Amino acid sequence: MTKKIRKLQIFRHIMQLILFFLLPGMYILAFSELKSIFQMIAKGDFEFIQAFPGLMEFTITIIFTILIGRFFCGWFCAFGTFNDWIHIISKKVFKVNFRINEKIDSMLKYVKYVILFFILFLTLKGGDTILNGLSPWDAFAQMGKFSTVITSMTVGFILLVLIVVGDIFVERFFCRYLCPLGAVFSLTSRISLLKINKLNDKCGKCRMCTNNCSMGLKLYSMNSIRGGECINCLKCVEVCPRKNPCVNIMDKDVNPSMASSFAIAIFAGIYGLTNFGNSIITKAGIASTNSVVSNNVNTADTSQNSVSTSQNTKYKDGTYTGSGTGFNGGTTKVSVTVNGGKITDIKTVSTDDTPRFYQYAESTIPNEIISSQSSSVDTVSGATYSSRGIIEAVQNALDNAK
Repeated sequence: MTKKIRKLQIFRHIMQLILFFLLPGMYILAFSELKSIFQMIAKGDFEFIQAFPGLMEFTITIIFTILIGRFFCGWFCAFGTFNDWIHIISKKVFKVNFRINEKIDSMLKYVKYVILFFILFLTLKGGDTILNGLSPWDAFAQMGKFSTVITSMTVGFILLVLIVVGDIFVERFFCRYLCPLGAVFSLTSRISLLKINKLNDKCGKCRMCTNNCSMGLKLYSMNSIRGGECINCLKCVEVCPRKNPCVNIMDKDVNPSMASSFAIAIFAGIYGLTNFGNSIITKAGIASTNSVVSNNVNTADTSQNSVSTSQNTKYKDGTYTGSGTGFNGGTTKVSVTVNGGKITDIKTVSTDDTPRFYQYAESTIPNEIISSQSSSVDTVSGATYSSRGIIEAVQNALDNAK
């Protein structure tokens, strides 16, 4: 039995590791896109097809969650993976064996809904910019440039440290109590095709399923679990000595390894189809990633991250290069063409930025700068640091053109 448990969990951790490096920013982008959707709906100008290219990550994760439950949280989310590693290390190395009271655990799980409501409320009122620098997952994403995190995201870094401390003692601390995207998924996953059946009349008194649940669910009192707080880690299925819990897809019991493989295939299929659809409607001119832009830079932030350039500033004609620092400390170099004293073209020379984040910013920022003839433009929601890298590089080039 031990060998079987180890196999499936090792497979899960391998998948987490692969997607940690392949899709590290999907969580951040998906939540930023959720805020953009809410903002557009509030303004009464939401057109899904037109906005689709800029909402790809959220579309992928929400469709996947509706179909198959919270597999994304348990298997694919980079921040969830980080949570898992911290807790595994604390248990194996430091021998931490802390258990939180069930009633307190149940109450704390409502906190993430409060956080979600608060963020969406600020987004509705146009005040979500005050959260810049406060996000622990942004601080996590920028840890490659530690000095920047400490100076510009001090509160976010402190929150990240507190989350790490929480993870040491409580498995999936952030996912259980604080994750706003998890709050959305816990609602949408309740109609998924996948569930875990566990008949109580066949249970003993061991509570091994409950004791091994990543999310601290009271599995000993449940006959069936479909979505909600369950992240489909499948530990409960493996640890039960009576083999009582079983994975069920569309009312048919299936092997847990087959179920996880099915979930991975569904995710890959949705990801591929979404990218394909994105490409088609963008090439057809039906939509553009420019549809999803938000004001993520307030006055003080702008003064720190880019030098204001007046529309009346005169530039010498020519092509100039400049560099800036983007997501995770990646260096971006651009060429800026000036003709007739005006900015006429901006091209990327090279970038060490994360591709998906950079593409998200590149599709919007250069056009905005050319349109306004100024580097003081808003960043793209979900690609704030990549946007700043481009803005900084353009301003660096324009400094040579004055």
